[in-house]
Amino acid sequence: CSLGYGGSKPDILWSPHHVDRYVICDSELSLYRIESLGSTEAKAGVIQLSEETAATLLAINSDTPYMKCVAWYPKHEPECLLAVGQANGRVVLTSLGQSHNSKCKELMGKEFVPKHARQCNTLSWNPADSNWLAAGLDKHRADFSVLIWDISSKYAPEATVPPEKIRLPSGDADVGTVVTKPLYELGQNDACLSLCWLPRDQKLLLAGMHRNLAIFDLRNTSQKMFVNTKAIQGVTVDPFFHDRVASFFEGQVAIWDLRKFEKPVLTLSEQPKPLTKVAWCPTRAGLLATLTRDSNVVRLYDMQHAPTPIGDETEPTIIERSVQPCESFISSFAWHPSAQNRMVVVSPNRAMTDFTVFERISLAWSSTSSLMWACGRHLYDCAEERTGSEAAVESDIATKMRARAQSRYGHDTVQVWRNYVLAGGDDPQLKSLWYTLHYILPFQCPYLTLDQEQKQQGNKQTVVYSGIKNIVKSSSGTTESRRSWSDSDRQGDVVRYHSEERSLALRLCGWIGRGPDVDVEPFLRSLEQEGEWERAAAVALFNLDIRRAIQILNKGASSEKGDLNLNVVAMALSGHTDEKSSLWREMCSSLRLQLRSPYLRASFAFLTSEPGAYDGVLYESRVAVRDRVAFACMFLSDTQLSRYIDKLTNEMKEAGNLEGILLTGLTKDGVDLMESYVDRTGDVQTASFCMLKGSPGEVVKDPRVQCWIENYRNLLDAWRFWHKRAEFDIHRSKLDPSSKPLAQARS
Repeated sequence: CSLGYGGSKPDILWSPHHVDRYVICDSELSLYRIESLGSTEAKAGVIQLSEETAATLLAINSDTPYMKCVAWYPKHEPECLLAVGQANGRVVLTSLGQSHNSKCKELMGKEFVPKHARQCNTLSWNPADSNWLAAGLDKHRADFSVLIWDISSKYAPEATVPPEKIRLPSGDADVGTVVTKPLYELGQNDACLSLCWLPRDQKLLLAGMHRNLAIFDLRNTSQKMFVNTKAIQGVTVDPFFHDRVASFFEGQVAIWDLRKFEKPVLTLSEQPKPLTKVAWCPTRAGLLATLTRDSNVVRLYDMQHAPTPIGDETEPTIIERSVQPCESFISSFAWHPSAQNRMVVVSPNRAMTDFTVFERISLAWSSTSSLMWACGRHLYDCAEERTGSEAAVESDIATKMRARAQSRYGHDTVQVWRNYVLAGGDDPQLKSLWYTLHYILPFQCPYLTLDQEQKQQGNKQTVVYSGIKNIVKSSSGTTESRRSWSDSDRQGDVVRYHSEERSLALRLCGWIGRGPDVDVEPFLRSLEQEGEWERAAAVALFNLDIRRAIQILNKGASSEKGDLNLNVVAMALSGHTDEKSSLWREMCSSLRLQLRSPYLRASFAFLTSEPGAYDGVLYESRVAVRDRVAFACMFLSDTQLSRYIDKLTNEMKEAGNLEGILLTGLTKDGVDLMESYVDRTGDVQTASFCMLKGSPGEVVKDPRVQCWIENYRNLLDAWRFWHKRAEFDIHRSKLDPSSKPLAQARS
């Protein structure tokens, strides 16, 4: 661990064996301990580094002036032993600890002096033989620039060296603590700007010389392997890949592979300002951080997935990003030795920031809705919970479609309404859709008798498929009649409209049954069986049978899960009067909006409305579309009905509300509505089965429909539902003869 600086700007160096300590170096050495903010007291010497951490000043060493570089001793003992390279080329051993170890006392203050004074640029301890300390110096024509000192050496100064040459500028050092004979001398008549030992072999030293990168082998110092390059500064070895080395020159970083040392394997994009530091992350493979002069940004290069070059022209790929630890300019930075992606940066005024580089998150989403993501060294798996009724309602649409596929949802072509049950029976829009399809399909058309079928098949099938919107537009021969309440002796109280098309629309809404019977009583009984008391009472009222409505409400109040308040509503209904100025009408008009049930609100709106002005019923959004349409077919004139149906259809299309299929039918309008539904929910399964019911016809040939079908087939394949997909293909070919199942290859 070493660093170099010009002396004016502070640099930072983490302890190699204390993960909570680091040194700031400029004109003096300052030792800090980093800890959580809650564990430090608010006192002098405590500096907040982040929202969670603070640094406490432990010690200051001002005994080594003219510092140019510092290297931290790699072993635990002596504690906090530092080598300091000075402007005159001397290397001094000093400490920031209070070690009483005898070895530490022997080493403190020891100096290593070159023959000729010149600046010491870089220092590096040998990681294996920790007594060896390499120093890189400026050029001297009669001396070597790379000196390897043995800190345990007992050599005294040579007799030819005058005593004044070995003294510190500030005092008279003990001559016995001065060593002038290096263990090795390398790089004659050259300058050394950076050094690092190669971890793969403790006898190999990589040096950034004046014109080249050189690898010295201490077993044969007369020979060296070198490559000419300008990128000779800041040489550093990747701790995870010992053959990968980074160096820089001005604004450009070169990445080297020592197994192929002829040229860089990669040259990173040049920065507009000169670089001041590069450092590999010690906790993350292939992550290189770089800093330029007068910048508040640290640029990161991720080479974790870089392939080994095969051909001469092959370059590994990298991911480049920038992080901004603080607002002010950064003087230097240092990676934390063990905390993942963590660094401390220091600014020119010694302000420090503790910063963590957050990893890019990689996401993978399985076809079964399990979500997995990787962040750093951690892998997270998130599966959807399937417990409780609320969880089922909020399940992802893919989970719902998968469960429905297993229940053969969409495949019941006889009792089409049962597909709603197969879907779980909890979605009112799907209920409306499948009941609508049950009525509009040709083999389920309730209005055709055996006598009429041959004669009317072609015409009426087209009408049914086109939906109520087109049915009411084709209406002709509408007649008007005046009906009275079933318990009233008065005649001609309420205006109702009749036509064949309106009767057909009522059948499609489910209010009246098959054949010529137009009695609504079977529908009321079915609603009673399902416990929909308010809806049944409203339908009875819309059919002008107030006594039946009261009977239904009383029955609902006395049922097992009934609401006793229904008795109160029944009592209110019993006071109905046609007198416009009556207190009953006034109170019902003002209080009906306080009722929670939309059907009760619509009931009282009907009872208190003027003839032909039924907005309180028609625009009660929580009343089912089929009930509002049936009501409109009974009480609106042709002009009013057409205008209302058009407006309601457009609302359903924009909202993607499946209840609107009743209005659009399986037409282009129906595809538009289904497109909005798919955009909102992603339910391509329902869209596929629904539109296949429109075969044969132009609807299935619509590119949107084909896209939904293919996406659903792909989903079944992704879930490995091979048999389900085959069943779907067969189902599709039956409904759409133009589409045949793909021939499966036999092995």
